[in-house]
Amino acid sequence: MVYAFSPIGALGQLVRVEVDIRRGLPGTDIVGLPSSEVREARDRVRVAIRNSGFEYPVDRILVSLSPAEMPKVGSGFDLPIALALLERSGQISIPEACLASGELSVRGEIVPVRGTLSAVLAAADHGVPAAVLGDRAVRALGSYRPSDTRVLSTPSLRALRIHGWHAAPDARPDPRADQPVLSFDDVVGQPALKWASTVAAAGFHNLLLMGPPGSGKTMSARRLPALLPPLSVEEGREVARVYSMRGLEGGLRGRRPPVRMPHHSASAEGMLGGGRGNLPGEVSLAHRGVMILDEATEFRPRVLQALREPVERRTVTISRAGRTDMFPASFQLVLTSNLCPCGKLGQPDARCMCSTQEIERYWRRAGAALLDRIDIRVRTYYQTDPAATPSHADLAGRVAGAIARQEHRAGDGRWRRNGLVPAEAAAQYLGLRPPLERLLRRRLQQLRLSERAAASVRAVARTLADLADRDDVTAGDILEAAALRSPGPV
Repeated sequence: MVYAFSPIGALGQLVRVEVDIRRGLPGTDIVGLPSSEVREARDRVRVAIRNSGFEYPVDRILVSLSPAEMPKVGSGFDLPIALALLERSGQISIPEACLASGELSVRGEIVPVRGTLSAVLAAADHGVPAAVLGDRAVRALGSYRPSDTRVLSTPSLRALRIHGWHAAPDARPDPRADQPVLSFDDVVGQPALKWASTVAAAGFHNLLLMGPPGSGKTMSARRLPALLPPLSVEEGREVARVYSMRGLEGGLRGRRPPVRMPHHSASAEGMLGGGRGNLPGEVSLAHRGVMILDEATEFRPRVLQALREPVERRTVTISRAGRTDMFPASFQLVLTSNLCPCGKLGQPDARCMCSTQEIERYWRRAGAALLDRIDIRVRTYYQTDPAATPSHADLAGRVAGAIARQEHRAGDGRWRRNGLVPAEAAAQYLGLRPPLERLLRRRLQQLRLSERAAASVRAVARTLADLADRDDVTAGDILEAAALRSPGPV
């Protein structure tokens, strides 16, 4: 049995490819809701088989793709159809059950297609023991391919006819790929900015950096992911699968957490996902990593408001043409913004001419609902007196220690980072002693913060205790957590 893979939705779908050859007028029919590119496979397969030295049957051929009610998309059906046809006509032998994925050129060469890694992982999930790919597709899999699925490869159908299959070699991970490229050692001074980034990285908290141009907002935001430890094998495979569905095979650098920095002209569909085939968007490509919205107030208000659900629920649900898919979207959101439309507010030697109404309209684009989901808000300033600050290695070490404490405390629980605990569960999982609870309530009344803000302060206070290697939250942690949240945009 030959299986193909339809890269549609969040995880895609395995498809059984069955071929029947019978006497009749020569022709090839493909049934099972094939898309236009799948229907075109009959011409590519016929030419590729003949140009590779095989014989194309001059009989009536029926190619059945099942389950029949599911749409079949993508050009990766070329290779499985060709193999099923050659096996049915007795020209080759294939494993008892295998998955095949690849597009065929007119010369019979196997071209990698979107969703190859997802196809191999889906085969492993369904117990398919072997996968047949082109040599170039095997190299794109990297170290994320499953160990319980045997991978066979060949560069072309002609090479298959002459040399047969060969087992794909195991990938050798490059240890240098797990080392961060950017470093906070590049940031001169800015102790408050570095500390806020450290707290955000340690607890997986959302972060807003506000200040005039040139005050280090973007520079720090781009270096925050460098404080995060590498992903585990399972986490890396989960993220790589999302990238594969988007056609970005090999788009991850080692097991570093992904970093996405979409342009402010991005559409809601590009951010959330959807379109033909229900493909993942930027929020899913940032899963297990960081999404940076530089100059966040320049994004369309509709796009920013659409981020509320994935920021809070850690998933995004896309419904298109009768199909509903849930994509993972557990990312850390980092926003940067000027304080006013002209950008001069906060500059010591410049004069801002923006009115209060203009500044209010400027920040209204972000919306109070999204800003309420930001745990840490930091004002940035020009560095006039560079101060000695901890090195990047020291900050990363403290973050790793705090993350280890959180994972140990969570055990097998759902929320392995403080920032992932939802607001409705914060009082139970991040509970405080009665005196600290009363202090938190007084502080919330003084700052006029919401209940969601109370959950945020609890989580940040717990992260501050973890960074200090303490088991208990103190009053100082509560006050500092509230201070990190309290600064407003203006």
